[in-house]
Amino acid sequence: MNKKYLVIILIILIVGTSNASSTKTNDTIINDFLEQHEQWLRNNPGSLPIWLTPEEQSRIHEIGKTFIPTESPPAPVRQPAEFEPMQGVLIRYPFGISYDIIAEMSEDVEVVTIVANTAEKNYVTSEYRDNGVDLDHCSFLVAPSDSYWTRDYGPWFIFNGNDEQGIVDHIYNRPRPNDDLIPIKYGNWQGIPVYGLGLEHSGGNYMTDGQGIAVSTSLVWTENPGMTHEEINQIMKDYCGIDTYNVVPDALGEYIQHIDCWAKFLAPDLIMIIKTSPSHSHYDDIEEAAEYFENQTSCYGTSYKVKRVYTHLSEPYINCLILNNKVLVPITGSQWDDDAINSFEAAMPGYEVLGFTGSWASTDALHCRTKGIVDRYMLYIEHTPLSGDQYTHEGYDIQAKIFPYSGEELISGSTGVYWKVEGGSWEFVEMESLEDNEYHALIPSQKDGTIVNYYIHVEDNSGRSENHPYIGSSWAHSFTAYIDNEGPEIPDINGPANGIIETEYKFTFTVSDPEDDNIYLYVDWDDGDVEEWIGLYYSGEEITLNHTFSSEGDYTIKAKAKDIYDAESPEVTHDINIPRLKVYTSIQILKRIIERFPLLERFLSLFSLYNKLIYIS
Repeated sequence: MNKKYLVIILIILIVGTSNASSTKTNDTIINDFLEQHEQWLRNNPGSLPIWLTPEEQSRIHEIGKTFIPTESPPAPVRQPAEFEPMQGVLIRYPFGISYDIIAEMSEDVEVVTIVANTAEKNYVTSEYRDNGVDLDHCSFLVAPSDSYWTRDYGPWFIFNGNDEQGIVDHIYNRPRPNDDLIPIKYGNWQGIPVYGLGLEHSGGNYMTDGQGIAVSTSLVWTENPGMTHEEINQIMKDYCGIDTYNVVPDALGEYIQHIDCWAKFLAPDLIMIIKTSPSHSHYDDIEEAAEYFENQTSCYGTSYKVKRVYTHLSEPYINCLILNNKVLVPITGSQWDDDAINSFEAAMPGYEVLGFTGSWASTDALHCRTKGIVDRYMLYIEHTPLSGDQYTHEGYDIQAKIFPYSGEELISGSTGVYWKVEGGSWEFVEMESLEDNEYHALIPSQKDGTIVNYYIHVEDNSGRSENHPYIGSSWAHSFTAYIDNEGPEIPDINGPANGIIETEYKFTFTVSDPEDDNIYLYVDWDDGDVEEWIGLYYSGEEITLNHTFSSEGDYTIKAKAKDIYDAESPEVTHDINIPRLKVYTSIQILKRIIERFPLLERFLSLFSLYNKLIYIS
């Protein structure tokens, strides 16, 4: 058995393939792999495959030989996420993607192409021109390279404690010295400091939320056997600002063991994970991974929301590229393509989701062959959204840290919070500067149970504008509003206890509210008349109301108050007696006198007044 054959046996038997039938013999598996390997080399002259070639297997010991260690960046360090603002994308010629994809990317960002020399640059420029690529959005990094997997060997962008962009250069996990030098070549070209991260790694096995949480498979442990897990975590903290490094089993069980083959951060609190047919050989592992992330805490302090995209057995949809407000999804022409596009559109409202065909594999697609270039002068908003039930009395406080890495001032009148209630229109509240890049604004208090949507919008004098969440109103944050509020105290009523009919009387009502909220007053006069929530009145204001009773009787006046948030006070009562007219009572007395003195009756009979009085009685 020759060396090449032995190496391939080791590759297949040790790491396996995710969906190879258990009935296949080792010889069949090896032959399939050899055929795949030779076909790839024929189709991609001048490029090495994503897997280790047999020749490279013999040079594993060369990995990291050219690595240049450096001190860590000035703290604190922040590493942006893929869904943050990108100024460009890094690709390599010969290409692993179509001109249609390159043309699409050039509509919005700078396409930086790695070429070996000037002749290659001129050829690529001509090809770009012929294929509709916007040359005004193209530049070239002239440097030798070995493959087109810029995701795996390309620069990792960070912002250091001086609010300046830097590049973190890890040890590429392939013995490919030209690829391994690309981060340094790019940093020197752009004048960006490069920091040597002393870990063997690959970009496809790494994703971060932009706020100190990152995820890789356990391949990072395997490739750095001389370090403890704690030492690896500390290096990630020092160079990338990672506080929580989630290292998880590879759910696919593939040879490459990259996280971007089955999971992706779509937002700081949202992760998409593939969903496969139950017949997939690692179906249970994938479901366990989804459950694991559902039970982890995001940087917002909430559990991760996990969205799924159906990939059947090996569709590459998850290996997509988020490029500002677009999502470029690798599709294959299969029956599941449309559902995959719909899954991304549902998970990322407001984004334009575009599908592109290519020479994709389940472990190697669009994401592997492109590398986003973070906007060097981005306008960054750090904000923990309000969510769930929110209780307040003075308004809902929206707080954020805002970093204009351009060094330009924020435009105050254009920096604030857009908010609305369900069914309402967007309103704007300007944010107030506090200190140390901190800003805040108050959304007015709302009635209990009101759904409030909001997003932060920021502009600076560099011409940049950003939102949080990134896409703005289409994916606005949401919470349910409640008032942390005490109702008014029991009202005080002052007024007469007795009166006569058809006479106007004055009553005064005084109500105090614990939070000095304005109040409404409700008065039931007990005679059919009601003053229904009249006002507004100031807390503690003396309220004067006049009322006339038209009939005699005993009346119980009822009164209560409510504040502007509909919190009501206890009810208070006040009794008043309205007797018959006094003249009517005197007649009754006169009648009794006449009954006692008959002579008086004869005398009064001479007058009609007597008869009238008798009739009235």
